[in-house]
Amino acid sequence: MTFDMFRCPGFRYAMGNKTNKNGSQMTDQRSRTGMAEWWPMQGSERVEKEFDQLIQLLQMLDKPVIGKKFTSADLQPYLNKYMTLARYPKEKPIVVCNQVLTKMILVVEGEFCLMRSSAKGGSGMIARVWGPEFLGIMQLVSDDKVFYSNIVASSNCLAVKIDCEFFLQAMRRYSVVSYACVESMSRAMTRNYSHIERLNFFTARENMLYYLHRKWTEAGENEDQPLCISEKRAVIASELGVTVRTVCRALNELKKEGLITTTSNGNIHCTPEQLTKIRELDL
Repeated sequence: MTFDMFRCPGFRYAMGNKTNKNGSQMTDQRSRTGMAEWWPMQGSERVEKEFDQLIQLLQMLDKPVIGKKFTSADLQPYLNKYMTLARYPKEKPIVVCNQVLTKMILVVEGEFCLMRSSAKGGSGMIARVWGPEFLGIMQLVSDDKVFYSNIVASSNCLAVKIDCEFFLQAMRRYSVVSYACVESMSRAMTRNYSHIERLNFFTARENMLYYLHRKWTEAGENEDQPLCISEKRAVIASELGVTVRTVCRALNELKKEGLITTTSNGNIHCTPEQLTKIRELDL
C-alpha cells in the first residue's frame, strides 16, 4: 500500500490555506463531515492555551506514578471546549462497529477490549488494551472514518474526548503530539503482529502459556504471590482466538504437567513455583 500525500487530511488542509490581496492569511472554512471547522495556523491566545493543555496532559500521562490511578480531578486542569471528560462503565461500548469518527478518544484510565465481528454474526477479541491509549488515529488521518471494531470497556474507563480538527492541527504543529500518535500506532501494530503470530504459529498449549504469563505480568509480576484467574473459558477463548474446547484441552495438558491447578468454580491457579516454571519455558 503506497502513501498518497495528496489524500492525507493534514496535507490537504495545509494546501487549503491561502492569502488575500493584502498578504494576510485566509483560512479554508469548509468543514469535513462530523468535524469542527478548521482554524487559522496563527491561532488566538486562547487556542494556544488549549494546545498547551493538550501537551501538558500528554506529558503527564507519559510519566505515570507507580500504583496511582488517574481520576477526573487529575484531568480537570486540562479540559476545555475542545477536550471534554468521558466515562465508560464496565461492559459498555466505547465505540461500536461501523461507527463514524466524530471525536478522538484518549482512554486515560481503565481497560478495554478490541472485538472484531463477522458478517455472519461471529465475534472475536483482537486484543485487551490498557490506558493511556488513543482511539481514532487511523480514522483521523485516512479518508475512511469508520471503525470496524467493537471497542468495549472491560473495566470502568476514564477518557478525554478531543475535537478532531483541534487534534489534527496539534499533530501538525507539535512534535510531542505527533510522537504520542506514532507511539500509539506502533503499539497497535505490535498487538496485531502478536495476534497473527499466535494464531499462525502457537499450539493450544503455547497459547495458554502465553495467556498465563501475560496475566501474571498484568498482576504486577510479583514472584512471591500466587496467580488466580477467574475469567470464563469463553472469554479466554475469545481473547486467544480459539474455541472453548481448545482452551479446556490446553488447560488439561497444563494440569497434567503440574503447571496449574483449577477449582470447581473454574478458577485457574498458579503458585509462585509454577509461575517460575512457566517463565523458564522456551516458547
